Amino acid sequence: MSTLSSVRAFTRTDVPSFSLGRAVALMAGAVVVSVEAVMTRSELARSRRQLAQLDDRLLRDIGLDRGTARYEATKGYWS
Repeated sequence: MSTLSSVRAFTRTDVPSFSLGRAVALMAGAVVVSVEAVMTRSELARSRRQLAQLDDRLLRDIGLDRGTARYEATKGYWS
């Protein structure tokens, strides 16, 4: 029995290629990716708000000036 004929023997033609389990798994994956994206953006926005509150001494410690910190802090949620 060749490899191709053994693969065909295991292929079931009575089962549709679409299954509810696969659809649910794909939807769950999309939800997880979306939630992770929102959480990442929220964390970035929080970090930018905290950056805006740092004084000049702390900004110097991390190598930023006030203008750069202000520019980063004013970026929107989506950027």
